[in-house]
Amino acid sequence: MITTIAVFLLVLGFLIFIHELGHYAAARHAGVRVEQFSIGFPPKLWGKKVGETEYLISWIPVGGYVRLWGQNLNDENETDPENYASKSIFQRFYILVAGPSMNLLFAFLFMPLVYMIGVNVPKYLNSYPVVFQVSEQGLAQRIGLQPGDEIVSANGKELQSWQQLYDMVGEISPEATLTLVVSRNGYLVPLKETSLAEMERDGTGWTPHIEPVVGSFSENSQAESAGLQLGDRIIRINGKAIEDWSQITETIQTEQNSTDKAKTNHNSQPSPLTVEVDRNGTIMKIEVIPLYDAANQRFLMGMGIEMTRQSYGPIDSVIMGSERLWFVTRSTFSFMGKLFSGQGTMNDVGGPVRIGQVLGDAARNSITDLFFLVAVISLQLGIFNLFPIPVLDGGHIFFLLLEKIKGGPLNPVFRERIQMVGMSLLMLLMIVITYHDILQLK
Repeated sequence: MITTIAVFLLVLGFLIFIHELGHYAAARHAGVRVEQFSIGFPPKLWGKKVGETEYLISWIPVGGYVRLWGQNLNDENETDPENYASKSIFQRFYILVAGPSMNLLFAFLFMPLVYMIGVNVPKYLNSYPVVFQVSEQGLAQRIGLQPGDEIVSANGKELQSWQQLYDMVGEISPEATLTLVVSRNGYLVPLKETSLAEMERDGTGWTPHIEPVVGSFSENSQAESAGLQLGDRIIRINGKAIEDWSQITETIQTEQNSTDKAKTNHNSQPSPLTVEVDRNGTIMKIEVIPLYDAANQRFLMGMGIEMTRQSYGPIDSVIMGSERLWFVTRSTFSFMGKLFSGQGTMNDVGGPVRIGQVLGDAARNSITDLFFLVAVISLQLGIFNLFPIPVLDGGHIFFLLLEKIKGGPLNPVFRERIQMVGMSLLMLLMIVITYHDILQLK
C-alpha cells in the first residue's frame, strides 16, 4: 500500500508538473503574468513566492493549475499588457494548448526509453522456428508443412528464430510471395510457394513449439498457490505427457470436461489435477485445482509462458514507441466513441484509485512496466485535456473558437455559468469513478 501511494503521488505529481509547466512557459513567453503555479488542488500544503509567482503544493493530488493574471472574470483588463485578457486569440490558444502538448510530447519522447531499456517478449521468439502442430485444412498443410519441421529459410534468407521469420514476413509487400525451406529428418525440403495475401487471409496454420516451462503467474494464481514455481518444467498432467505449452491448456480442458460434474455444472468445484514437474532435476507431483473462467468458458491454472527481456537500438525504439503510442491513441478514441454511444461500461473506466493500483503493480514488476504506464497516462492526460469540456483546456479553446466566430468576447455571465456547470459535472464524474474504483477493490 505504501509503495502504491508513493508511486501514484510521484507519477501523477510529475505528469501534472509537466502539464502545468507547458502553460507556465507559454504564458511567460506571451508576456502574461503568472500568479500561482500549483501541483494539486486546494487547500494549500506548502507554498513559496518567488517574484510575482507563488509556487504551491496542494492537498488534493488529482490535478493542478496555473493561475494567470486576467484569466478570471473579476481581474480581466484588456489594457494591461501582462493581462491574459489583453492577448490575441492566437496567443491565448498558444497558452492553452501548451499544457496538453507537453504531455503528448513527453509521452512520445519517453516511450522509446521503454524499448531501449528492454521489454518482456515470449522466450520462444528467440528460439529456432520448430513447428509443433499443423492445423487440418489450413495454409500450413496446403504448402506441405509438417509437425516437427524446422523452418530454416524464407525466400532464401537463413533463419535462426521465430522473430526473424515474423520480422521478414512483416517487411515484405502484401503482393509478394513466400517460399519456405524446412529441415525434416536431416533433409532440406522446399515447400510450396504461397502469397502473403493468402497468409494474411487464412492465417499461418501452424503452432510454434513452446517449451512447457512456467514463466509467470497471474494474480491469485491457482498454480502458484498450490506450490508451482517459476522455472518448473511441466512433464505430465494426470499422467498425460506434456511436450509443448499448447498441450497444457488442452489437457486441462479435457480432464475437467471428462467428469460429469464439470459437464453439467461449471459453477461447482473443479476437479483437482495432478501436475508433475521437473524442478532442477527433481520430479515433483503437485495437486492443483484450476479456476473456471466463465467469460471464456475454460479452466485456468493462472500461469504463463517463459518471457525474456529484449532491448532495441535508438532508431528501432523510436519507431516501436511511436507505433505503440499511435495504437494507444486509436484505442483511446475508439473507447470514448463506445462510451458516448452507450456501448462501454463503468468497468472499462479507471479513476485515481485504479490508476494508483496499476501504477503500484507496475512499479513492483519492473521499471519498464512503470515507464510504459507513465508514457500512456501522459498521452491520455494530454488527449483528455483537449476534449471540449468546460474547465478543461479543450473547453477554453472551444470558447476561443466561439469568440472568433462571434467576432468579440463572449458574455461573462454565460462563461461563468458554463464553467460552474462544467466543474460540477467533472467533480461528480470523479466522485462516481472513484466510488466505483473502491467497490472494485472489495
